[in-house]
Amino acid sequence: MKIPAPRLTSTTLAAFAALFFTLLNYAFFAEALRAHPFRGESGDWFLLTLPFFIFFFINIFAQLLALPFLHRVIMPALIVIGAAISWSSIFLKVYFSREILNNVLQATSAETLRVLSPSYAIWVVVFGIAPALLYLLVKVQWRSLVRELGWRMAWIIFSALGMAGIAWGFYQDYASFFRNNHGIMKLVVPSNFVGAALSKARMAWRARIPYTRLDVNARQLPPAPGAKRRVAVIIVGETARAQNWGLNGYARQTTPRLAARSDIINFTQVSSCGTDTATSVPCMFSVMDRAHYDEAHAEMQDNLMDIFQRAGVYVYWVDNNTGCKGVCNRIPNELITHRNLPEYCQGGECMDDILLTDFDKLIDSAQEKDAVLVLHTIGSHGPAYYARYTPEYRQFTPTCDTNEIHRCTNEELVNTYDNTLLYTDKFIADVIGRLEKRTDMASMVFYASDHGESLGENGIYLHGTPRSIAPKEQTRIPMIFWFSPAWLEEGDFDIQCLRQRAQSGSYSQDNFYSTLYALMRLDTQAPGSTWQQALDIIQPCRRAGR
Repeated sequence: MKIPAPRLTSTTLAAFAALFFTLLNYAFFAEALRAHPFRGESGDWFLLTLPFFIFFFINIFAQLLALPFLHRVIMPALIVIGAAISWSSIFLKVYFSREILNNVLQATSAETLRVLSPSYAIWVVVFGIAPALLYLLVKVQWRSLVRELGWRMAWIIFSALGMAGIAWGFYQDYASFFRNNHGIMKLVVPSNFVGAALSKARMAWRARIPYTRLDVNARQLPPAPGAKRRVAVIIVGETARAQNWGLNGYARQTTPRLAARSDIINFTQVSSCGTDTATSVPCMFSVMDRAHYDEAHAEMQDNLMDIFQRAGVYVYWVDNNTGCKGVCNRIPNELITHRNLPEYCQGGECMDDILLTDFDKLIDSAQEKDAVLVLHTIGSHGPAYYARYTPEYRQFTPTCDTNEIHRCTNEELVNTYDNTLLYTDKFIADVIGRLEKRTDMASMVFYASDHGESLGENGIYLHGTPRSIAPKEQTRIPMIFWFSPAWLEEGDFDIQCLRQRAQSGSYSQDNFYSTLYALMRLDTQAPGSTWQQALDIIQPCRRAGR
């Protein structure tokens, strides 16, 4: 017996879709109640109107999208995408924004597989694919053009009046709530995805600007007589947060090898430019500071690595992450995961030690030139923290050996994350150890994470929360310097002064550009120099005449 397909008018179908999305927004309603608990007081009653407000809001756009033929593509797609986003919002409290969309689009297949889990797949099937198929099964009853437009306008006006009525009755409450929780709308599906996509498209359009060359007169100053060539190794970390960094006084010693050294300069108060790799890494190497950072302009102008190369410095970028986010597009580089060496790699991802396979060879490739080598690590990238270290670094137990981190206890999750920092500590120490053996050059190591990570505080996991509302766990990062004896012997700056400032001052990734610019002996007085004295960490400790 053939079951007849359900029949609905276009406006009714759109309203049902809006209702479904409203029910899918559990994360929004839960966060609203957390931010403003209902106690039965006069200022709490607006909370009861939130579901109606969200329904009216979504319904206006659902009615506008209910176009012949197109609605059968757009609405099912939004239903599936909304379900996928809602899982992350409900269980990991992820705020979906353009930055998150960038990370999704730039993710490797291996990174994507690490995020997928049985519960995620079941959720998308039950709340995404099944409703989308049900939507497609509905036989739409289209009215005449005039009646269709009339009914469509009636629904839109009804929804607009509903929103206006709620606003009229609870304006002060709504204004106060959204002013104090201005990022909460990024939990509302599917508007968060639509907004992120439109923002991405707008950014792509803005990127249609001429490419700008910076520091066209970039040049290195001549070294002092007898000075050795300089080699700077920049280690870009991933997802390491300052709160769990042993050198910062964390209850556990997660950096034992670095702590055992007396020549590490650790900065205790450092903040990131963004809360995701796609923002922080380009921002870090850009001349723009966080307050003025613009993704479109950053893509269309030189960064620090381009300027080093123009000045005659040998540069190379080795990546064990999801790419350099455009920073290495114009310099020699390698995405080393493509080697897929079995002793380091599994499932398309590799342990960070793979970055050291050709370490000395790369340094020697510079011959007599000064060199800047960037090692972009996978560090503590989640949610599969357990995959970021080898068995001997599983020192804190029990661990969370799954990518469904919301199912683990806080103890298991923190233990696993702290183990990743033990491995990072080992990796940085190994880099320093290799450079110490090279007495033919003056070397230094700079390490900073791209951003931090949430480990369940206030129900938030991972990273990528909009910077304006991000918890400090996602924005406070570790940062260290190490200088070889040969570098310090040149006497450019007072190392004790730098140590004191590292402990007492507040810094950010904004300081990276100008600090490395000067350390590599680029002429800060050259015409058009982009060096900024106020952002150079070393400048207050630089000796006169240097």
